[in-house]
Amino acid sequence: MSISVAGTAPVNQEFEFATLEQAAEWFAVLRSGAVTDEERRQWHAWLDVREEHRLAWQRVEAISNGLSLPKAAPEAASAALSAAVLQRRRTLKMLSLFAVTGLAAYGVSRSSAIQTVLADLNADYRSAVGEIRNLTLADGSELWLNTNSSLDQQYDARMRRVTLRKGEVMIATHPDTQSPPRPFVVYSAEGSLRAIGTRFSVRQLDGKTRLSVFEGRVEITPLNTQAGSRIIESGQQVDFNRSEVAPAIAVEPTQQAWSQGLLVADNMSLGDFVEELARYRSGYLACDPAVADLRVVGGFPLNRGDQALAMLEASLPVKVHETFPWWVTIRARPSLAEK
Repeated sequence: MSISVAGTAPVNQEFEFATLEQAAEWFAVLRSGAVTDEERRQWHAWLDVREEHRLAWQRVEAISNGLSLPKAAPEAASAALSAAVLQRRRTLKMLSLFAVTGLAAYGVSRSSAIQTVLADLNADYRSAVGEIRNLTLADGSELWLNTNSSLDQQYDARMRRVTLRKGEVMIATHPDTQSPPRPFVVYSAEGSLRAIGTRFSVRQLDGKTRLSVFEGRVEITPLNTQAGSRIIESGQQVDFNRSEVAPAIAVEPTQQAWSQGLLVADNMSLGDFVEELARYRSGYLACDPAVADLRVVGGFPLNRGDQALAMLEASLPVKVHETFPWWVTIRARPSLAEK
């Protein structure tokens, strides 16, 4: 759950979470439509305390600019915001007394971001945030494209080729319709993966690719061919970069449940669970580090995020806190004395 940037150490989770929460609370007050001059002065003072405060504010603004409040019932949204803002104002009066440290910069290089966006727009197949697409290719092979993912597909006389641009794909290969049969190969940013009669998933991560094999075998060849190739067996999962393949670990069969629209947790930490669920929601979803080690068990619907959060509240001592529809955090459930 910690956030790191190349060349920096992971930030302190509690400081990061608290700073982002403060920024979101200030954003709610300034968006209330009834902000006072004194509150604006306090907000500017908070921004000036530390550079981390400005970075947190910029992140809240960036998420807000990419989304909009619900249009179906603007009056209800406004009323809810007004009701909550009084409590937030009381909380924010305390913020200038504390300096919260340790929030790392959240950016990637502008050129890299532009390249990613262009590749995504030009991809043969794409999925939106929260969408899981099921595709059948010309040879009968089946693909499931996970949330916020994209890929290209190219079949020719020599090869059946899939290039994962972003995100994650599950593949169930089918025997080739041509003779001799063409190899089925998936390309990622770090290398190629040749299917050997199999069902497997490939996920593009930052600087590495993750392969999970559920049936059959897959041969990995990193881009740096001096590293050689390596065959991964059914029931194994590995990460690899352009030069090496990490040791294999066991893969849980439930990890493929996302292709059926489920997030299955078997004693998963709440922190990891929320990080995974956040992939399927627009905006910001996080949990307080104070409750991140709670254990989650059960199956949760990925296409009904609010229901999944309600299930968490029903099974764990936590409370879902919605600053905005696009800014949601999970905190410890208040005790009776705190209510």
